[in-house]
Amino acid sequence: MSETMMILGEVASSGLARGRAVLCDCAGKRTVVPQRRVGKVEAEMEIERFDAAVAAAEVKLLEVQEKVHRTLGKEQAEIFETQIVLMRDVHLHDTVRDLCLEKGMNVEAAVDAAIRQLMKLFGGLDDPYFRERAADLHDVGKRLLDHLVGDVPQATPVPAEGSVIVTSELLASIVAQWEGQGVRAIIVEKGGLTAHATILARSLGIPMLVHVPEATRKIQTDDLLIVDALAGRVFLNPQPELLRRYDRLEANLQMHKSALKDLIGVPTVTRDGVDIKLSANIGQTADAAAAANVKADGVGLYRTEFVFAAQDQFPAEDEQYLFYRATADYLKPGETVIRVLDVGSDKPLNYFPLPHEANPAMGCRGTRLLLAHPQILHTQLRAILRLSASHPVKILLPMIDGLDDLRAAKTAIGRAKAELAAEGQSFNPRIPVGAMIETPSAAILIEQLADEVDFFSVGSNDLVQFLLAADRLGGEMPSAYDPLHPAVIRVLATLATVARSKGKPFSLCGEIASDPAYANLVIGLGFRSLSVSPGRLLDIKHAICSTRLADAEKLAGQVLTLSATRDIRVCVQEDWARRRPVSPAELAT
Repeated sequence: MSETMMILGEVASSGLARGRAVLCDCAGKRTVVPQRRVGKVEAEMEIERFDAAVAAAEVKLLEVQEKVHRTLGKEQAEIFETQIVLMRDVHLHDTVRDLCLEKGMNVEAAVDAAIRQLMKLFGGLDDPYFRERAADLHDVGKRLLDHLVGDVPQATPVPAEGSVIVTSELLASIVAQWEGQGVRAIIVEKGGLTAHATILARSLGIPMLVHVPEATRKIQTDDLLIVDALAGRVFLNPQPELLRRYDRLEANLQMHKSALKDLIGVPTVTRDGVDIKLSANIGQTADAAAAANVKADGVGLYRTEFVFAAQDQFPAEDEQYLFYRATADYLKPGETVIRVLDVGSDKPLNYFPLPHEANPAMGCRGTRLLLAHPQILHTQLRAILRLSASHPVKILLPMIDGLDDLRAAKTAIGRAKAELAAEGQSFNPRIPVGAMIETPSAAILIEQLADEVDFFSVGSNDLVQFLLAADRLGGEMPSAYDPLHPAVIRVLATLATVARSKGKPFSLCGEIASDPAYANLVIGLGFRSLSVSPGRLLDIKHAICSTRLADAEKLAGQVLTLSATRDIRVCVQEDWARRRPVSPAELAT
């Protein structure tokens, strides 16, 4: 057992696998970019070369998209629509044109510089979804440069049956070509949970770990690996006893997967008969389709910023209406909670320049920003209100910090209603309006806010960040952000108590709602409505259906007596260890 090495990573696609390691450069070798100065006349010709490269690369992308559509389905194929949108991006085209004309750069160098600028911009954003679009830009940039310099694209690695791919980075276009190739698992040094390569790996059912440090140095080709994408670890050259233990664990996992499938369409009810509403967080139409596939109770949080990010200008009212309707159709007759645009200097749009702020997470964002730009809010509210005539939708206001901005937003809603009524447009005049509780001020003012809204959605990720003054992306103090901090637990308990006493529906979303290990605790704290990503919904449902309200309230009562995060974590982990359906054995290495 002492010869077995273990390395840790983050679970991106859950499961268990074993196989022989294959090391490869799955992001493709870097294209050698020629650098030269060009004059004005030649610069115009360089721009024409760029336009031709975009057209040729788009044809290749459409071929990949069509193959994915045939093998994996429409939703997975839509992933490559993002790359096509990025390739057509006005900012990219303008930047390349300016670098050629104003800086005298040849087109290859201009494309390389423009892609780097955009990757730096996306990589520095707070929202992980937008950060991880940097990988799509990498893919787009490589396609364009390969065409411009005349390189033959590197052949996609064709792994042997039973291989475990080990790589530094991974592109979605590479994963798409592994369908049916017998890849057992993927280990990536970089990567992300919402990267398109990760989404495709999940669709293919391939266990995957990301953020595995120095994997390509520690692992050698042909090493025997156990990839434990439940606990987030890899065992190198495991001994026979370890292999036998994982044989038993794999058998248990297969039984658990069968049990999860059996939960589709089954009501989410505790063992003692308490109903829990289990909705989905979505950002794209594909997410709504995934939520419908697992029979979510509705959409608890529709992040509309993704609709705006896919455009090169503010989408018109009719465009927004069609986007929202197509998404809401998937979950109808379940309700769709539509959050109005939540962008700001920490989540910018290329076509919406905003002044620099020293601390953007605390700056002008969410409802504050929309109130400062009323026409953007007005257009979106009209689109949502029109949808309410035919679909059960709610309006959710993000980053509310008090009564002033809440009342101003409600006034804007009233203005949009009056305008639609004057035009003879149909809408639900009693459309529910809710507030997100994400700031400490909103949490403190919960009783007053309850008199002004129809429902609440507790955004736990930002709430934890602001309560603890800790960046949820880590940085210098990654341990400071912790949803099990005693202050967080007590605030959540208070919010649930006050909202119930006021008779206002309230839901919980974010990390603490999406982890099955925490399900018992949040039910015990008083939450009866959760909104989670579609991929986690069945795991959360299983955890809920496996517990009793009495047990959940007992756990919450114990946790509320504790004053140290470490003690709370031990308490929650011990509770989960007793109930967890599939638990990797504690293995000495």
